[in-house]
Amino acid sequence: MQLLTGMYNARFDEKGRLSLPARLRTALAAEQVVILPGLDENHLMLMTPEYFEKEFSGPILSSPMAMLDKKKRSLIRKLISPAQYVDIDSSGRINIPLKDREKYSLPNKGEALLVGTGYAVEIWNPEVYQGFLDDEPIADLAQSLYEEKE
Repeated sequence: MQLLTGMYNARFDEKGRLSLPARLRTALAAEQVVILPGLDENHLMLMTPEYFEKEFSGPILSSPMAMLDKKKRSLIRKLISPAQYVDIDSSGRINIPLKDREKYSLPNKGEALLVGTGYAVEIWNPEVYQGFLDDEPIADLAQSLYEEKE
């Protein structure tokens, strides 16, 4: 799988199906995706089942005893448990349940923003995403990375 990058305007239809842009479908190279809560808790993420199972959830579920660790238990409940495997239909659409669209302020019909983040794609309400971008200037984020290396 190639890196998932770029920003795409996408649309929900009247049945709650989200059309994935052709370029993104090609990059995903999958017939199914996993949808789960975003790490910032105001969007959804999607990734391939292979990445979800091996790379993403692997460190969280690193041992059969993971449930004994309080932080891992919380991550399992908040990220792994709500994850859903969703088929990409022949028209390149995925169905996102109404409860998830409502929780993350995604429209029942209308615009969404898809943001490639390397190995996942974030699904945002465009207005919520703009507010997120306005929170912290990129120069401050870059500076904090530089300071961590010293």
